[in-house]
Amino acid sequence: MRYKLGTTLFVLSTLMAVSAAAQDARSVLQAADRAIGASAVNSVQYDATGWIRFLGQNFTADQDWNRVDLQSYTHTIDYGSRSAREEYVRVQGNNPRIGGGAGFPIQGAPRTTNFVSGNVAWTLNAQGQPQAQVDQAEVRQFMLWVSPHGFIKAAQQDANASVSDRHFVRTGRTLKVIGFTTMGKYRATGEFNDQNLLERVVTWIPNPVMGDLQVEIRYSEYRDVGSGAKFPFHIHVHQGDHPFLGGRNFMDLTISKASVNVANAAPTVPDAVRTAKAAAVNVTTTQLAPGVWLLAGGSHNSVAVEFRDYITVIEGPLDDDRSNAVMAAAKKVIPNKPIRYLVNTHHHWDHSGGIRAFAAEGATIVTHESNKDFYERIVLAPQPRSLSPDRLSKFPFATTGPGPQRLETYAERHAISDGTQTVISYHVEGLNHAGDMGIVYLPGPKLLVSADMGPPAAGTPAANVNANAVALYNNIRRLRLDIGQHVPIHGNPSSHADFEKTVGPAAAQQQTGGAGGGN
Repeated sequence: MRYKLGTTLFVLSTLMAVSAAAQDARSVLQAADRAIGASAVNSVQYDATGWIRFLGQNFTADQDWNRVDLQSYTHTIDYGSRSAREEYVRVQGNNPRIGGGAGFPIQGAPRTTNFVSGNVAWTLNAQGQPQAQVDQAEVRQFMLWVSPHGFIKAAQQDANASVSDRHFVRTGRTLKVIGFTTMGKYRATGEFNDQNLLERVVTWIPNPVMGDLQVEIRYSEYRDVGSGAKFPFHIHVHQGDHPFLGGRNFMDLTISKASVNVANAAPTVPDAVRTAKAAAVNVTTTQLAPGVWLLAGGSHNSVAVEFRDYITVIEGPLDDDRSNAVMAAAKKVIPNKPIRYLVNTHHHWDHSGGIRAFAAEGATIVTHESNKDFYERIVLAPQPRSLSPDRLSKFPFATTGPGPQRLETYAERHAISDGTQTVISYHVEGLNHAGDMGIVYLPGPKLLVSADMGPPAAGTPAANVNANAVALYNNIRRLRLDIGQHVPIHGNPSSHADFEKTVGPAAAQQQTGGAGGGN
């Protein structure tokens, strides 16, 4: 009986503590609501200029993301329909032209328009036609709830929202911190100052490379925007502090105009987008030479190479789903052999997002030596992955199991050979796209595998040849490689003869001071 009584008292005291904490959180949120008029805000629209960076596309793994300027930026949020429209125009500006990402460095002033409406997301292509982005819907919807008014609305809906004090020694300030969970799994904390204004949000989103990727959003310079509402006129976003990486800047906005309760804030969902399904992972196989197979069927290719007792795969891109499908296809065309090596061309997230699946398979990852710390401490390490657990996250990190020890690095050259087949990785010099870039040469069939360097279409005018392709041309000559066929990670195989005819004149122009093409 004493045990039961003690248990009852413990439960009651715990419930009272939780109830008090919830009440304290409600009080803080009510004060914050009054401070910026969140309850009366159904929608918000703001215009800005600033800069944005290419996430996961830095020149080397230890640098900040490469940056371009935002000539214009407009964001419209409609809370009732859980929808948003984000439209921006990027220009290169006076920013360094190193690093990667689609369309980098910027040519002209391309416009990007992204949408979300509930569980549906889409973008507009270059022709202004809607293109479904099924995999983006969940995170885009969540990001509505970490905007200033959205944070207060979402936190008020969580009966378990918490409150605590956070003291900052450097500034001597103590802020109220509200924590809440929304959409069943996304956690966010927000710091409120003594004016009950939201200054900083810290949250996490899923990422194949980083796991639970911390995102930090800072709000400042609040102003009245009508209808009793306030809005911050400066927004800064970066990947939050990491014990190894530190912070990585992502976006900075200076707002010129903000309005609330705007008309027609909710976008109309196109019929083709509403019914779109997530694209199935499809891998097609084509034999390029005896024991060498192209594994295509998407935006990124891989190559499987048969050795006497094992398989080597070149490139594990995107994510677990893609790499698992690539490995299954490799084992189908090369049966009864384990995958022993994965050769990685460079660290950019679209080219390294699938390497954890290969590590879980037991493969050794081959990459440039500059990636060693990043891969060991982040990519292959047991980072928290609660939002999207992958195959490797389910393995214990014993000394003999998957993990950092399954890594081989090189400075200039790395070879895998068993007397029947040889795969050689060479470091690329003089390339602005990625400082760790490698090309992969198969001397037997005279194949060269490259990423993000073309080759350009045969007959492309010299002035339009990408500078990355010229860098590839120069490295082929430097290394004196005897090539019959190019196998790009993006695109279709092509002959080296066409490559020479197309890129040779562009390389000659650059050497003599001609304009050449951008990378």
